[in-house]
Amino acid sequence: MGYKFLKNERAMVAEGFLVISDLHIGYKKELEARGYSVPNQLKEFVKRILKLAEQERTRSLIVLGDVKHKVPGVAQEEKYDVPDFFYELSTKFEKIVVIKGNHDALIEKMVHFDNVEIVDEYIVGKIGFIHGHKWPSKEFMKKCETIIMGHSHPVFKIKDSMGYSHYYPCWMVCRIKKAGIKRYKEMSVKNAIIIPPFNQLLTGIKRLVGVFAKALRIEEIFLLDLTKVK
Repeated sequence: MGYKFLKNERAMVAEGFLVISDLHIGYKKELEARGYSVPNQLKEFVKRILKLAEQERTRSLIVLGDVKHKVPGVAQEEKYDVPDFFYELSTKFEKIVVIKGNHDALIEKMVHFDNVEIVDEYIVGKIGFIHGHKWPSKEFMKKCETIIMGHSHPVFKIKDSMGYSHYYPCWMVCRIKKAGIKRYKEMSVKNAIIIPPFNQLLTGIKRLVGVFAKALRIEEIFLLDLTKVK
């Protein structure tokens, strides 16, 4: 089945799953502490996800980590919002897979639905799904040819005529340099896709981060409208 990026959306479809990453539920608290007034994002997240699922005719969802925002621990707001979020989705999707991210400590204690699975990594066919903050298993690297990950919040820089830099969320398609990864004796992985954060309030990170950062060669970059800029 392969994969495709969804035009003007921070989501993709891969092997029949709708795939999103980096919701950072609870981020509004951090913004409010800085003096910004931000409405609760929960309803908007659910609305956007269900609209995309209907559009793509899928009832399977993968969330590539960082469901919640606060680290370490869990914010009071997240204790209610995270279970509410998955309750809403669990009634609409047949299967939901959550890949644990570095912000997702204790998420297993908040989410208890039969059709929601919380894992460190997930494989469908030749595609593997991770968050990107820690090394996957040897079996994962042996079975997968393409990795889809979040974590980096990728952006592309464009300078305007006045010399000011503007950063736009993007998709990055990378080649994995096997020479940059010495911890695995056997590897089938060749490519990696880095997905933009689903949370539209998040600013991008201007460099690749995570365990694979030094082993990735960026080959293609697409803006959200799927304009190819590299």
